[in-house]
Amino acid sequence: MTAEDKTATALDNDMDTSSSIKSNNRGGSLLNVFSNKKSAFATMICDLKMLEPTMVSLYSLNSVFAKKLSSKQDVIVLLPESIQVESEDVEKLEKLGAQVIRTSFPQASSSDGDVCNTVINLFALFDYSKIVYFTPDIIFNNNVDQLLNYPVGSALANSLYILEPNPNSFESLVRALRKSSNATFPEVLEQTLDKYSYVSEKDVVNYLQLFSGPMKPWNFHAYSDVDWQKQWDPVGFYNWRRLNNDMRRLFNPETDWANAPRQQLVCDSYLTSVSDPQYFPVQDQFSVLISTYNPERIEHLNLIIQHLLKSPYVHTVFVTWHNPQLAVPDTLYADLSKTDYSRVKVLVQDYDSLNNRFNPVDQLVTDSVYIMDDDVFVPLDDLEFTFNVSSLSFYVVWKFGKKLTNLSFLYLNLQVWRGRKDSVVGHFPRYHAYNPVTLESVYKLIGSAPYSIVLTKSMFIRSEYLFAYTCLLEPKLHEMVDRQLNCEDLGFSMMACGISRVPATFVRPEQPMEDFGLKKGISVNGSHMPNRAQCIADFITLFWDRNDPLVYNYDIAQPFRKAVINTGEWERVKPIIKSERLNKNKKKSQQKKKKGRKTTTTKQN
Repeated sequence: MTAEDKTATALDNDMDTSSSIKSNNRGGSLLNVFSNKKSAFATMICDLKMLEPTMVSLYSLNSVFAKKLSSKQDVIVLLPESIQVESEDVEKLEKLGAQVIRTSFPQASSSDGDVCNTVINLFALFDYSKIVYFTPDIIFNNNVDQLLNYPVGSALANSLYILEPNPNSFESLVRALRKSSNATFPEVLEQTLDKYSYVSEKDVVNYLQLFSGPMKPWNFHAYSDVDWQKQWDPVGFYNWRRLNNDMRRLFNPETDWANAPRQQLVCDSYLTSVSDPQYFPVQDQFSVLISTYNPERIEHLNLIIQHLLKSPYVHTVFVTWHNPQLAVPDTLYADLSKTDYSRVKVLVQDYDSLNNRFNPVDQLVTDSVYIMDDDVFVPLDDLEFTFNVSSLSFYVVWKFGKKLTNLSFLYLNLQVWRGRKDSVVGHFPRYHAYNPVTLESVYKLIGSAPYSIVLTKSMFIRSEYLFAYTCLLEPKLHEMVDRQLNCEDLGFSMMACGISRVPATFVRPEQPMEDFGLKKGISVNGSHMPNRAQCIADFITLFWDRNDPLVYNYDIAQPFRKAVINTGEWERVKPIIKSERLNKNKKKSQQKKKKGRKTTTTKQN
């Protein structure tokens, strides 16, 4: 009796419907697909959202096989019949070296069944002595053949299992799932098979990388939780993004986007220069990132730099020179002292892209960055207040009615800043709205709350966000920014809020700011506002799966000022109350007339 006959007999003795497994587009039995008893790597797609992460895992596995040909094994992808996958996606899976197998299980048709549990069909691959089952949470690094040396029953955090296909195990799993439809695959394994031995991630770190937390490299920008830093793995996430980009180039090698290599060039160079992309030791000062392109603005930019360097809070001023075709004019450094000269760094770019304003900087050591346009002037008092957000500390002093020591005051300042570090904090608030049904968006200037965006014209951010935007976000978003020459700040705001679920913070300056872009700039174009509304709609629809990451805020921060309180005099109050009564009666009269006109019009119609 063949292995296939044994399986059929075992199932017929216990249930009415057997498991169904078919090779993609061939219709034959799985057991006839493979002729030699050997080992294999296998995974499963039971959620279309996991299609691309699964492809990245497969691409990483093939890359390892290419480095060491002797490690190459069969690769299997189980695809439940109930999951509708485009034929071109199946072709991509096969191009990645996978044998795609359509599979089904009676329990999956139940309304409360889990289609992912059809993975038990791996135990019916009797032509294999051992199978390494992995989830998309894993990317492979080196020597994956060493995983086959682990004994059957080894497991890694519910993301990798060493399995042994055999009829008895297969039958036990099928029975268990029929009794408990809500059980997960790992739960069923532990209940029905010999106890699994969990492997430490440290033991396999040379072979693979595991993204075990709820934040993944493909969804970090939509994590939406204040504990995001506990899940944050910038280097690991970038490794995944690089694999993803390489895989896409395999499928689509041709592109007319001139800046396509930019992300990898910038991020590889940055990671080569820094030992830890999360290390920013200076917390009591901030750095400045100014973007400029036009040599005609150098004279005024020099004045802004001199202005900024007068603040003891400013650690370094970085000038992002966006124009790769022109050298930086020497006049940028005019009238700077030797000390101030060392505090100014020019970042020359190889690509002309608005996205460059958010590039990570290897010389950056402050945990806070002030990003500004080259046509904005902010008084230092307001700029320093925005950094310290010290009004809340003053509020605490008044609320508790006692004088604080300098140490206590400094501690409160620090605590308030830490509480806002995840926020984009700045001076130019905007309002948006998004409709997930029509996929349309609204974007506008506001004179009152709420607001949901703070523009990059003048804003503070945490330094980690630079690497996140440039190195981890979907390159397609960067491409859209380049093609429209707009909206990089909107994408950045969505990412910052999407990571932490912390709204932007508007700081109202005490003194007037100077915005020279109101005379001549991209924002004076008549199509500017509609284009930005379209950007918002496109970004949320394409990169946030129609789930708006932006959060509305009704609060503002401004320096504390003691309220003006007069000694009470009724002669001053009575006219105010009388005026309020007259205005109320006048409003009622107007509403009555308006209602009468509406009634008359209705009768005439």
